[in-house]
Amino acid sequence: MGGELLCLQVCQALLRAGYKVALYSDANIPAKADEVYPGMGQILSECRQIPSNTSHRSIPGIAIIKDFKDIRKTEAKFREIDPDVTFCTQSSLFHVPSPLYHFIYQGTDLFEYSTSYLSSSFPRQKIPHGYVSAKRGLNNFLRKILQVRPPSPDWYFALSPSVLEGLRRNGYRNSSLILPPCSQFQPRQKKEQIIQVTRLIPEKRVEIFLEAARRLPEFRFVLLARTKPGLEAYAREIEGRIPANMVYFKTTLRQAPHLLEESKVYLYTGGEIAMPLIIVEAISAGCYPIVARHTGPEETIQSLGIGETFDSVDDLVPTIRRVIKEPTNPLEISQKAKPFSPERFEEQIVDIAENGVGSERSHN
Repeated sequence: MGGELLCLQVCQALLRAGYKVALYSDANIPAKADEVYPGMGQILSECRQIPSNTSHRSIPGIAIIKDFKDIRKTEAKFREIDPDVTFCTQSSLFHVPSPLYHFIYQGTDLFEYSTSYLSSSFPRQKIPHGYVSAKRGLNNFLRKILQVRPPSPDWYFALSPSVLEGLRRNGYRNSSLILPPCSQFQPRQKKEQIIQVTRLIPEKRVEIFLEAARRLPEFRFVLLARTKPGLEAYAREIEGRIPANMVYFKTTLRQAPHLLEESKVYLYTGGEIAMPLIIVEAISAGCYPIVARHTGPEETIQSLGIGETFDSVDDLVPTIRRVIKEPTNPLEISQKAKPFSPERFEEQIVDIAENGVGSERSHN
C-alpha cells in the first residue's frame, strides 16, 4: 500500500465524481498498474498524463540546480492547467514532514485553479548520505538565487492518529485525519489457524512467526510471503527454518484471499511505526489481530478497538493459545474495518474537492 496506490484511489474517486483529472507523474503504464494493482489500469488510462521532470542525479549542487529549474517549469504547467484543486500523495515534499502520506493544496499562491489536478511525483534530488547539513544550506542558498518557493499546502491529511498528533504538536493546525481505503474481505468458517501476509525482509521479523509456530505444534500456521529482489538469500534462510506445522505460499493475498478469510488469528510480527493496511484487511476478514507492542499496528488495533499485543515470543505463545481457543464473532470483528472502506474514502475525497477544507467538519 504505497503512495502510488493512494494516488490511483484518489484519481478513481475524482473520476467517478465527474472531474477531469490530470496526473503529473514520471510514469503512466496502465498494464503495469493492472499487474501491481488489479483494476487500476483503467483508472490510469482515463487520466490525462503530464510527464514530470523528476530526476535522480546524485551530484550535489548540479542536481539541486537542475531540480529547481524543473520546479519552475512545473509551476508554469500548474498555471497553464489552472485546476480547481490539487492533491499530492507523495510521502515527502521539500520541507514538509516526511511521515505524511497525503497533502492537499487549495488556493495557494503557487497554484491557481479551474479543473481538477492531481500530483503524484514531484522533482526531487538524491545526494550521498552524510551531506544533509550541506544540502540544506545549499538548498536555501539556491532557493533565494533562483527565487523558487516550495509549495505550501493549505491542508495536511495524516493517515494515522499518531502522525496527526505529531503534526499538531509541531504547529500544523491546518491538518486532520483521513483514513486510507483498504480492500474489504468476507469472513468464512474459521479454522484454528494463524496467518501472516508479508514480505520476506528483516523489518518484518518473520523469525518471530516461525518461533511461535515451533512452540505451538498443535496449531496450523500459514505464511503468505513475497520475496524482495536483492534479499533472495534472506528468503532462502527463512524458508529453510519453516516448521512442519506451517504452510508457506509464495503468492499474494489477492491470489489466495480464502487463506485469510478462513483464518481465526492474524499475527503481525513487524516492528515498523507505519500503519500497514493488511491489519485492517485481516480484521475485515474476521481475523482476531495480534501485533507487536509499540508499533504502528498497535495504534491501528487500539483505534479500532480489537486485538492483542505482545512484547516477546514468551508472552506471544500463551496469547495465541488463549485467543485461538476463545469464541469470537467474525462478522462482528469484520464490522470494525468499515471506517476504512473504499466507499467512505471516495466520499471524503469528493467532499474535499467540492467543499474545500476551510473547516474540519467530517475529516476528524
